[in-house]
Amino acid sequence: FNVQTREEKSVRLVKDIVKEEVLRELHRAPKQRELFLYLAENSPISLKSLNKSFKSASALVKALAQKGYVEVVSAQEPEYLVGKKPLLTLTSEQEGALQKIIKGLNKKSFVPILLYGVTGSGKTEVYLRALETNSQNGRQAIVLLPEIALTDHMIDLFKSRLGNQVVIWHSNLTTRERRMAWEKMSLGQATIIVGARSAIFAPFSNLGLIIIDEEHENSYRQEQNPKYHAREVALKRGMIEGATVVLGSATPSLETAYRASKGEYLFVALNERVDARPMPRVEIVDLRQELHKGNFSIFSELLQSTIRDRLAAREQVILFLNRRGFNSFFICRDCGHNVRCNSCDISLTYHASAKELKCHYCGFRQKIPEVCPQCGSERIRGFGIGTERVEQEVRKLFPEARVARLDTDVAQRGHRKTVLNEFKEGNVDILVGTQMIAKGFDFHGVTLVGVISADLSLNMPDFRARERTFQLLTQVAGRAGRGEKPGEVVIQTYWPENQVILASKKQNYNEFYQHEILIRKELGYPPFSHIIRILVLGEDEEKVREGCFDFAQIIKEEIVKYRDIAVLGPAPAPISKLQNLYRWQVILKGTQVEELRQATTRSLRKIHEFTYIAGQLRWSIDVDPLGML
Repeated sequence: FNVQTREEKSVRLVKDIVKEEVLRELHRAPKQRELFLYLAENSPISLKSLNKSFKSASALVKALAQKGYVEVVSAQEPEYLVGKKPLLTLTSEQEGALQKIIKGLNKKSFVPILLYGVTGSGKTEVYLRALETNSQNGRQAIVLLPEIALTDHMIDLFKSRLGNQVVIWHSNLTTRERRMAWEKMSLGQATIIVGARSAIFAPFSNLGLIIIDEEHENSYRQEQNPKYHAREVALKRGMIEGATVVLGSATPSLETAYRASKGEYLFVALNERVDARPMPRVEIVDLRQELHKGNFSIFSELLQSTIRDRLAAREQVILFLNRRGFNSFFICRDCGHNVRCNSCDISLTYHASAKELKCHYCGFRQKIPEVCPQCGSERIRGFGIGTERVEQEVRKLFPEARVARLDTDVAQRGHRKTVLNEFKEGNVDILVGTQMIAKGFDFHGVTLVGVISADLSLNMPDFRARERTFQLLTQVAGRAGRGEKPGEVVIQTYWPENQVILASKKQNYNEFYQHEILIRKELGYPPFSHIIRILVLGEDEEKVREGCFDFAQIIKEEIVKYRDIAVLGPAPAPISKLQNLYRWQVILKGTQVEELRQATTRSLRKIHEFTYIAGQLRWSIDVDPLGML
């Protein structure tokens, strides 16, 4: 790339300043205080990036510089203080895991490793030591993080320990930043890339190590064409280039755990938290009993009293609900009409802050109807709860608490880092959020996590619903008790006897795995089979239905030569209309993925010979999809 070389400026905190004293000095300058907190987590950072995130950033930086809190330097080579964070003493489990990874690195051949570690067991430190060894061996490395925007602190940690050999790669980079990063890798100036899923394609020719943190995360799947799963690409690239591939997780995907159980991957376990910290104590609350007692609040009596105890002790609380908005849907109490999106087969969600109904799929917005558009009744109300409603109820019940919310709506307004920094600094007592706060964060002041409703994801029309629920509950529970004080988790549910809920209470992955793998085997779902989902889309509902039925007939005739391919459908997709496109689907299931591909390819060629298909229908083919909606 031809990159223009002009000097840019970078902003960083002055060394040896005392953060608490600065914050006290800035209590009457809220904008300067906000920028200082941001710099405390992201220093050094280019002035150009600051100008994108903060209004009047240059003026604020100048004011902070005049007070002696920050300095402006050349950004051509950011200065990271290698080794500025003290090296931790490894536990015996960490040391054992590291030695197995180093053994794989020394082989200089493909070694896939599943690094299972309970939340707080110190997987990140093992990653860092492995990266240091790999660099000493003169080889390059790729580190994939599930959501790069949520793991700024991990990026800082990698850079502080590994220096300027680290480059960052994610979708928020400017074109010029991408070119500079790519050029540094191509020229050998950077040997480690930390980024989102597309970082797996980094231009390294001497790759020795690939690390995929939270390997079970759905965000590693690219849903747009070309579709791919970064984990599978990483394994294939590791095989081609003779690299060690480390898949890390406290809740591995069933496919990964199954391969490890069969000996295809080396299994390494971290079963204890660092510093012998206990796992959080988990209590399950039966919401049915709460109703019998006359408690109609969204908070159980146990959760309310426990929050009060934590506030009195000046400890922090996380409240988790994986649904944003205020009400999940609006419905007429007289005729039952549900206010839905005109373009999608989805109920509109009420957002109190904007006083409007919104579709979370296409972005359609409308005002709240004063009367039912179906029958004219005034008895139309919102039902269901989202994070906005939880935040409002928390403020009513605990008026003395400092409350913040973090979900997609807050993040889209650019307040994500501010909220996280305030929470980390102890300026927020209760943080309400979605899955954005369920993973990757290490807040030592959090001693209580409350799960408002554990049932939301459990009843989704997807064979992976139980797995996702267990992963989410275990990950969010792991945010509690990561400091010196023990943690507690309160899980509210209408289904307390469910095996997934019980396994989550014990935080026992093996118990969940042994139960779930038997269900998958009995039903013939992955990892015991492969699935190809053929989604037919179009603006004309009848043509979509007709095209899907014709395709199903063709493929049923095509698979006669194969013994173990099953055809499910045709049927409307669970979300039957999205962004003005009707959706029908056919699902193929079989043990040989290549046979499934061949049958699908031949059938698609035949269906496109039908004249009514041309220009009318769209086809989306997904091999081993993670979502079935």
